[in-house]
Amino acid sequence: MTMIATLPVVLTSVALIASPAAAQPTGKLKSNRIAIAYEAPKNPAHEPIHARLKERRVLERLAKFLSPLRLPYTLNIKVQGCDGEVNAWYFDDAITVCYEYLDNIKKFIPKEPAAGGLKPEDAIVGPTVEVFLHETGHAIFDMLDIPVLGREEDAADLFAAYLQLQIDKDEARTLILGNAFFGKEEAQEAMKKGPELRHYADEHGLPAQRYFNVLCMAYGSDKKLFADAVTEWRLPAERAEYCQPEYEQFKHAFEKLIRPYIDRKQLDKIKNTRWLGVEAQR
Repeated sequence: MTMIATLPVVLTSVALIASPAAAQPTGKLKSNRIAIAYEAPKNPAHEPIHARLKERRVLERLAKFLSPLRLPYTLNIKVQGCDGEVNAWYFDDAITVCYEYLDNIKKFIPKEPAAGGLKPEDAIVGPTVEVFLHETGHAIFDMLDIPVLGREEDAADLFAAYLQLQIDKDEARTLILGNAFFGKEEAQEAMKKGPELRHYADEHGLPAQRYFNVLCMAYGSDKKLFADAVTEWRLPAERAEYCQPEYEQFKHAFEKLIRPYIDRKQLDKIKNTRWLGVEAQR
């Protein structure tokens, strides 16, 4: 038997030895495993953000939205002061969003309605929701041992966009437009400075790449609802042509890998809930 002929047999044998069955989450899976905390700001300037988040019950709404997820243990979600660091992260079964990150979003609020009719007071909603859902993506991949091909940061971006696109169409549009405006402003700011070589090695995509990826997901989900992704938000036609397959590809992965961990009865209880109580933190 030739070397070429034996190669498939060798590869199959190696795969059977080196590739164990897909990992499964340990612990009993249960819904309603979200805990929240509004920590007191360290910086007095962030007190209005803390008060408005609590007044609008932002974390309570998020916990309810995520309640159908069947998790092996509790996922903690909190906002806290980070000593001046503009950041958000998932680590050790906890999502942390800094008041500094939420305060930074305010820099990008438009002074007048933006493309697509996005109101200045709504421009903060999308990025606020997105950061929590992005970090939830990291949490789900970790807690449920979800396999990820490619960069996890890209997958978390798409996870956040996909969840936003599953709610009421008007609300989904408001959230996505808010994300688009924030992403566009970030991308323009980054391009003014010019990316350094190290930025290309970052685990995150460049701001402009992340901006177009979210637009593509939205356009791929509903070409009519998000037609202005091409006409107003400058999604290139050559990318737009493939956005529906990109959306369907992620949808297939979500249905295959994450849908089994969603409590259907719990989902039915909340599916008609409107979520846009996350008004601008002014």
